[in-house]
Amino acid sequence: MKKVFQKNQIAITALAIMIAVAGYLNFTEQNASKDGDQKSGSSVETIDTMDISDGDSLIKEKAESSQNAAEKNSDEVSEESQTAGSTETIGGAVLTQAQVSEYVAGARMEREQTHSKTKESLNEIINSDSVGESAKKEAVDKLTELADIMEKEAATEQLLASKGFENAVVSIGDDSVDVVLNYEELSSADRAQIEDIVTRKTGYGVSQLIISKMQTTES
Repeated sequence: MKKVFQKNQIAITALAIMIAVAGYLNFTEQNASKDGDQKSGSSVETIDTMDISDGDSLIKEKAESSQNAAEKNSDEVSEESQTAGSTETIGGAVLTQAQVSEYVAGARMEREQTHSKTKESLNEIINSDSVGESAKKEAVDKLTELADIMEKEAATEQLLASKGFENAVVSIGDDSVDVVLNYEELSSADRAQIEDIVTRKTGYGVSQLIISKMQTTES
């Protein structure tokens, strides 16, 4: 009887130990699971935070890149607009068609006024009773020469215009011919053509030609 009691006691003790061990293992597994979930959550949160931070940086970089591209395009458009607006730059100033017409009219009027004064003086000599015949003859020759000069100036300007050099002002002097043109750049071929026209129409040599740009009084 005593031996049976001892066996039962041993079995009960062993069962209690097994229950305690099983409870400990179950508790350990639950803690481990919780720790794993917390670590996983922390990892996911860290990854999400990094992804959001990287995304913000990427968006910011793209926004800055787009802004720089827009500013560059704006500058290019501005430069193109400025270039397009200064295609008729002459002597550092932009001459409108009205300014060109005004310049040509003024220059030709001044030239005609000079010719008129010379013509008037020569006629006074020719019609004077106190002037000798030789002086009168010289005045007549100069008057004829003046008429020839005026005709050559007009003919030269007309021929230049027909070749594309419009609004030219030609002034023939004693030893030279001044040709004022409205141009930005004058190529060698253009200069050669102008020289050919002027020399043929006026009878002066190339070395006596003075070709210059048209400029306003403001430039």
